[in-house]
Amino acid sequence: MRDPIAERPLAPKAYGYSTKRKGMLPWGLVREALADANLYWIATKRPDGGPHLHPIWGGWVGNHLYFEGGDTTKWARNLAGDKRVSFGVESQGLHISGRGIVEISAAGDDFNALAANYAGKYSYQPETDQFYRVNPAVIIALAMTSLEQFAVTPTRFRFEA
Repeated sequence: MRDPIAERPLAPKAYGYSTKRKGMLPWGLVREALADANLYWIATKRPDGGPHLHPIWGGWVGNHLYFEGGDTTKWARNLAGDKRVSFGVESQGLHISGRGIVEISAAGDDFNALAANYAGKYSYQPETDQFYRVNPAVIIALAMTSLEQFAVTPTRFRFEA
């Protein structure tokens, strides 16, 4: 598992984001916050092109978001037509959003770690190794506890395919 490339996100100059590397968030901290998140918001595209936003339980292991659900749910039907998804969490004082491509997949070697991640957050543990797995392309994370943190912490993580 290779770590993503860390860089500054693009934003209007008025946002005041630092252009220096100092203050950027380390991937390990962001990955830990993603794994610790209790609720993930996923956004899919409806057949008419409109957005659909839904909260869901899930787990983060390695560089992937995993979640489960019935294939007749609105979000699952949307993903059947367009595999692109956006997601977001607020965890450990960080605001994190990302986008990527979903595939239906087994967690494989990550299953035990994923089951433990679920068990640590929910009174539930997956029994079958069948998940929706997000392969992220980009994740942006920042702390918003103060204006200074807002300016110095924004970090974009780019995942190479």
